[in-house]
Amino acid sequence: YPDYFSNELITDLYRELHQHLNENHLRAAHIGKGPQRIQSQNIRGDSILWLNGGSAAQRAYLDEMELLRLAFNRQFFLGLTELEAHFAHYPPGAGYQKHLDSFQNDNLRRISIVTYLNPQWRNDDGGELLIYQEERVIAEIPPLGGTLVCFVSEDTPHQVAITHRERSSIAGWFRVRALDTVAHPCG
Repeated sequence: YPDYFSNELITDLYRELHQHLNENHLRAAHIGKGPQRIQSQNIRGDSILWLNGGSAAQRAYLDEMELLRLAFNRQFFLGLTELEAHFAHYPPGAGYQKHLDSFQNDNLRRISIVTYLNPQWRNDDGGELLIYQEERVIAEIPPLGGTLVCFVSEDTPHQVAITHRERSSIAGWFRVRALDTVAHPCG
């Protein structure tokens, strides 16, 4: 969805991400979960900072995402309960190899979202989001500021192509509650 967000909000989020970057608040991203959690620049080259609602821009963004969560639940009966999201910064030469957004034996992430913060982007800047169907790329989405991308987390293989300039975004996942945390009516 191009231009999903206002230019003002995207600009504020972009500035905040770069302020955190300049203050060394972002950390190298990992892949996997639990004992399988590793850091591999060859697979994933971004640095991240989890959103916590600590700024006006983050709160405005999270409010927008809450409206989207409610709309998804109303329209598709998904039972989405929360959003986890982080800033993501890819330096030139970085990307993220083809992957799914759900962990093995943990499919709590249902809908993946990507929000692009880049103020300008040219076709030769790289960094496209590549969406796959089996081994074939079926969509190449440039990271244009204000664009929102949504897809099913556990069924949509995707990749971040190598970027030729700094690439800024927010990656997130609408999740459902784990079954063991849901109160059971019989006890």
